[in-house]
Amino acid sequence: MAQATTYNLVGVREDLTDFLTILEPEDCPKTSMFAKTVRPRQQFQEWQMDTLSAPYFPGKLEGQDFAVYQNKAANRGRVGNFVQTFARTWMVSRLAEAADVAGVSNEVANAKVKSARELKRDIESAVGSDNEMQQDNGSVPYLMRGLGKWIQATAQTINAVPTSYLTPSGSIDATATASLTENTFNGVFQSIYEVNGGKRNYTLFAGPNLKRAISKFQRATGSSGTTQTYQVIQNAKEHEVSLNVEIYDGDFHHVTVVPDLFNGCATAANESAVFAPTNQSRARGYVIDPELVGIGYYIGMQSEEFPDQGGGRRGAVESTLTLMIKNPKGLGKFAASS
Repeated sequence: MAQATTYNLVGVREDLTDFLTILEPEDCPKTSMFAKTVRPRQQFQEWQMDTLSAPYFPGKLEGQDFAVYQNKAANRGRVGNFVQTFARTWMVSRLAEAADVAGVSNEVANAKVKSARELKRDIESAVGSDNEMQQDNGSVPYLMRGLGKWIQATAQTINAVPTSYLTPSGSIDATATASLTENTFNGVFQSIYEVNGGKRNYTLFAGPNLKRAISKFQRATGSSGTTQTYQVIQNAKEHEVSLNVEIYDGDFHHVTVVPDLFNGCATAANESAVFAPTNQSRARGYVIDPELVGIGYYIGMQSEEFPDQGGGRRGAVESTLTLMIKNPKGLGKFAASS
């Protein structure tokens, strides 16, 4: 018997609600927390570092004249970084701008806001990357050096950090996160302490695997490998047990652990690629002394609209900046590949 059903009926109206949801990682903790430094005045911004001589106390004979003098500027080091321009473009045809689209009141405004959100992630990823600096020569653009290249124990290939100011190897750990122990973790901070000689406040920007490994420091696995004991000090009346380590107060450091997905990322193949964390980004962590890092904005984030040449409104959001690492010797890194 023939009958009208929803699957053979012609003219059924669509029900498209006024929602447009974007679910992507957008927290950019490094660029949000790093201090804003002196604005670069050239494409290559430089700064200096210095050190103190080793303790020396042989004594001095009474009445003896000074015979040897020292040049206190002899150990001064000079480093720098190129600026990098970040840009996201957009274009909306005249018909698209006039269309009634669900969840979007204005396609041009939406394009501008979305470009700015994408630009923030671009900058955060570049700051936390292993990118090396590069000079614009008309064929390739300026690139700034990322944290991964600043915090290393070997000399860089371009505008290398002087050897005496490289990050000590003891301040860099490559232990797989699944095998990371509290003793190894503290070893990194002991190495940093031996550089600066003080217990300081640090921020550890940690990938999710590294963050989980740190939270497991308060858990002891039984001999069977399946039984776990949790060691916590907490008021039982709260009816809640917290196993999340956000602040670690150790022998040589007071560190705030901040989850971060944009460490050790490589640039995408194209602008349409979908972001996905890698094993490297999940395990990467940067130990940052806030007094030693900063971002200098040559040109702050700005939105510009270009003339409509007949195809529709178009424009770009861009910013030019550089990453300043005042002295990489006082920083640390967790550099596991998984």
